[in-house]
This record gives sequence, structure tokens and C-alpha cells, in this order.
Amino acid sequence: MSGDKKQNLGKRILAGLKAFFSRNLAIKIISLLFAMLLWGYVMMETNPVRIKTISNVTVSFDGEDDLLNKNLTVRGDRSELLPNVTVDVSVNLTRYSSLDASSINARASLRSISKPGTYRLLISATTTNGTVVNVSPREIVIEVDTLAARTVPIEVEYSGTLPESYWRGTPTLSTQSLIVRGAAEDVARVEKAICTLNLNDRTTSFNESVLLTLVDGEGEEVDSNLFIETLPSVVVKMDILPMKTVDVDTAGSVLGVDALPANYEVVDIIATPAQVRIAGDAEILETIDSIPLEQIDVSGSSTSVLETLLLQVPDDVILLDDEEVNLFVDIREKTESQLFTDLSIEIRNLDSDLDAVSSQELGSITLTGRISLMRQLSRSDVTLYVDAAGLAAGQHVLPVQVELPEGDLSDELTYVLVPETVTLTISS
Repeated sequence: MSGDKKQNLGKRILAGLKAFFSRNLAIKIISLLFAMLLWGYVMMETNPVRIKTISNVTVSFDGEDDLLNKNLTVRGDRSELLPNVTVDVSVNLTRYSSLDASSINARASLRSISKPGTYRLLISATTTNGTVVNVSPREIVIEVDTLAARTVPIEVEYSGTLPESYWRGTPTLSTQSLIVRGAAEDVARVEKAICTLNLNDRTTSFNESVLLTLVDGEGEEVDSNLFIETLPSVVVKMDILPMKTVDVDTAGSVLGVDALPANYEVVDIIATPAQVRIAGDAEILETIDSIPLEQIDVSGSSTSVLETLLLQVPDDVILLDDEEVNLFVDIREKTESQLFTDLSIEIRNLDSDLDAVSSQELGSITLTGRISLMRQLSRSDVTLYVDAAGLAAGQHVLPVQVELPEGDLSDELTYVLVPETVTLTISS
């Protein structure tokens, strides 16, 4: 057949197919729908069986309560001992779509175990929606140990720090100990339970449950999933309050200041410590600038007084420091001053072969001290001088010195000199 004839034949076939599919389109669509309905009817009536594979089916132990009653327990973390399995199920077509992992019960039986040891258990699976034909993996290996219990102490540890100017109280735990139950070998490792309280950014008191960390004798964590029952925890109550440093108020603590002997006065009142820390609600702390002390009476005292007094802390305020304060009341005799003018400034210890002339021959002195001492003092008791010992010819600037009678006068009196220095011109 020539090429032109073949090309014409192809065109006629395509035209025929186009005409077939373009004519009576509605009838063809109806025929297709009818065929689909007929096929669905046949399938529903025959309800054929299909195999459906379900993944991630959870496995549980069967008879664990019976094992515990035998004083035995499975050792290890259940989440690791019981892996999810894949189950193949023979299921009728009508139930195929509704079959999933939640409708399959996969279990490993512990009922035949009666003593500690290592066991290989088959995993069985059942479902009400079909027939299980395969489970993978098919078995697990477990270790069974004697059931044991131990009471361990709970210790509190802290992480982080409170914001500045906040205080925490001593935490109160709902229990001071924890009973650990599980395999004897694992229970024996646990020495204590740690309650870790995170202080970062905490500004309010709290009352909440805190998970505990089990640790061994070396301080290493022991996985709590190894033990029976829920994760170990304890309820902790702890106050967290604003904190403030305030002065100890001494102003109103000393009575009798105006009833001292004549010529005596209170020079100073010193509290040790001078400040203390308090905690409480922010609204209350804003109203407090100082904490008062108990009162003492110094009437008639001529000597200083040192007393230990208690702070008078307002209600609803927590004192964070010692409630006892040492109060020192410094009581002294009053002082007075006397001015002596035109006192001769003597030149002492000048070599006998030399002559000296002072730039200023007269000076004045203001003496200050206890009234009883000052009233013993007269002008003749005061001598001003310069010391020329060892000086050669020439000019020398020397300090003016004071000589007072030996005893309290020289030890206790203070003075101001005019002039403080003189220039001494020495010649041979």
C-alpha cells in the first residue's frame, strides 16, 4: 500500500472514532454510571475479603496485676520493652475502611510467669473487625525481678536566681519522703529524690506539683520509668515576696535624754546593725522606711549605755535578719572652749653660741575639752614654744608646739593655734 493510501486510511479511522465519541454522549455517560453501580452492587453482595496492614499498633502486658500479686515485676521501661507492632488483618471489604490501630488489641501475656528470670513472650493480637493473620515483630524478651519497695528522702535543690529585691521563704513539701516500688535491682539503686525548684523570673508565691528526680549514691539520675505507678512528684508551697532594706529607727528608742546629770549629754545613738531586710506585700513595704526598737531609759546616766534590744516588726511583715539589735548610747560630759591670747612663744634648746629672732613672738590658742577639765585650766598652764635643737645659723620655719600639764589635760584637750608656724632667724 502506498504512503498516500496509508495516510488516508489513518485519517478515516480517526474521523470515525471522533464521530463515535461525539455522538450520543449522554447515553454513553449513563451507561458508564450504570456499569459502576452494577459493579458496586456485585461487590457488596459478594463482600470479598482483603488483607489490610495496620502499623503502629500499641502493645500492653496481659496479667501484670497477677504478676504483682506474686511479688514479681517486669524490669525496665515499658515504652522500650513494648514496641509498636505491625498487624496484618483479613477483613471483609465492607469493614476495610473502618479498620485502624485503635480497633486492634495487641498483648503479651505474663500469666504463666511464676519466678524471676528472663522470658521470651509471644505478642498476640485480636480484632472484632476481622481475623489477624500476622504480627510483626512477633515476640519480645523481658526480665522479671522480685518486687521491692523503698522509702527515700526528698531533698530540695534550686536552679536559677530570683529577680533582684525578691525573697523566698523555706519551701514546705506535702511529704518529706517517697516510696519507690519496682524491680529489686533498680529499687536498690535509688538513694534519694531531688525536688528542683526553678527560681528564674519568679515574683509570686506558689503552691504546685513538682516532678522529682531519682538519683543513686553517686548523684546520677535513675530513670523513673523503671518503677511502678505514676511519675514521682511532690506538692511544694513556697513564699516569694518583695524585699526591702530599711533603717533601724533609734530616734524614739531612748528615753531620759533630758534627764542626765548636769553637764552631760547624749552625743550619738548607734544601732548595730544599722539596717535590716524585710519582706512582705509590695503595698505594705511602700509604707515602711524604718523599723523601731524597744525603748530604754538612760535617765541619770553619766556613762555610755550598750543594750541588746528587739526590733518592733509590724504585722504582715517578715524580718529577714536577726530580731536583736545592739544599741549604743554614747553619753559624754559636755565640752567647752577657752581662748588664750598674747601668749609668749618661747625658743627652746637653742645652742648657747647662737642668737635667734622669731618672726612672731606672741600667739593665741583655743582649747576645747570636757567642762570639768576646762575649769581646771588657767592661762599659766599653757605654754607655746618652738624647738631649735640642732639648728645652725640661717632661717628656719618651725611649728609652734604646746605644753600642758601632764595627765588628762594633755591627753584629752584639743586645740587650735594661731600662728601654727613661725620663721626663726638664727645668727652666730
